[in-house]
Amino acid sequence: MKKQKRKFILAEATVDDINKQLKINMFAMVMLILMLFLNTTQFMRDYSLLYGALIIIMAFFLFIMAKSRTLLKMRKQTLIK
Repeated sequence: MKKQKRKFILAEATVDDINKQLKINMFAMVMLILMLFLNTTQFMRDYSLLYGALIIIMAFFLFIMAKSRTLLKMRKQTLIK
């Protein structure tokens, strides 16, 4: 039988799983910040509508990532207690 991959479910996650997700989340946030910085510098140079739209999209994704990080930290605190 094939072993089915286990998906990350926050309600069933252990502290180790949450720590792994926090590391992945931090990596993704750093990449988003880097891309946001690069798009901002390109927008300032060209004043292109495309780069303006990319800045807005990246800022939205950064907001979502920050919210998910907050949820992960809260869940980790409840598991530790």
